[in-house]
Amino acid sequence: MQKMLRALATGGTVAALLLTAVGCGSGTVGDTTDGETGGGKAGGKITVQTAQGSVSLDKPATKVVALEWTYTEELVALGVTPAGNADNKGYGTWITAKGAALPGGVTDVGDRNEPSLEKIRALQPDLIVIDNDRSKANLKQLRAIAPVLSFTYTTKPQLETMKKNFGELAKAVGKEEKAAEVSRQIDMKAADLKGRLDKAGKGGLKYALAQGFTANGTASIRMLTDDAIAPQVLNLAGLKNGWKGQSDTWGMTTVGVEGLTKVEKDATFLYVAADNDNPFTGAFAGNAVWKGLDFVKNDKALPLDPGTWLFGGPLSALHILDETGKALKV
Repeated sequence: MQKMLRALATGGTVAALLLTAVGCGSGTVGDTTDGETGGGKAGGKITVQTAQGSVSLDKPATKVVALEWTYTEELVALGVTPAGNADNKGYGTWITAKGAALPGGVTDVGDRNEPSLEKIRALQPDLIVIDNDRSKANLKQLRAIAPVLSFTYTTKPQLETMKKNFGELAKAVGKEEKAAEVSRQIDMKAADLKGRLDKAGKGGLKYALAQGFTANGTASIRMLTDDAIAPQVLNLAGLKNGWKGQSDTWGMTTVGVEGLTKVEKDATFLYVAADNDNPFTGAFAGNAVWKGLDFVKNDKALPLDPGTWLFGGPLSALHILDETGKALKV
């Protein structure tokens, strides 16, 4: 259960998952602790901006360990096979976007919250990539192994932050042009979906986006506000978010089934849930509140692929757009 709970969000502790997600930790991308700004090369070195300040590399890294799935996904998107990744099984379960599959031969270095320093050290990496909130406690030990890039995911606006972090990581591995190409695909795919929605008479459709799961025997729902990255991606396609609940750091509102009565009445309900833990088809199926919701009565509760990772990188963003198009039949 503990591992499942940790898999349901990109960062934070189990306790935070049950209440609110963890705080941001550092400021916007590009802020540094040593006064440097900007990026690129200085004095022949590669200078990368991170949540812990600027990091200089003598040359592009080739042997990279990633301790957060988002950055593993981004490395794969850049055509870089990580030397190590935290929790290979979890990554493969939750991230099924096209092109995001973990290549063979990637060493599993343990849990994202508690990676094995011994396994990381044995890989002799020339770069380690971490989530600033999740791995801050291990920062000193990790820096003793290799240079560390520490990124904060939840800095607003999250979509822009993801793209900036992606670009900084690409700089570290010498793949800046590839990062720009992949990032452009998000806007292109969103524009394509918008065109198809408009053509189908569904332009500007109102939606609510949810993730369902069970925690300590209780069915819970994360409703995503416009502060979260996934709605920001969908909004690029002209869709309108019909959930206005109070946002936590991650841009989510955690509710029970009664909370769904606050979904705007004309919204289509898009949801992600694991095949073996789906409260929308399980715990809520016979619930009177659930059955009385407008989107349920009107057959507008639509599942997305269970592997649609709502807290991921550029490939996950593309997957969200693809899955939404399929669900809306455009």
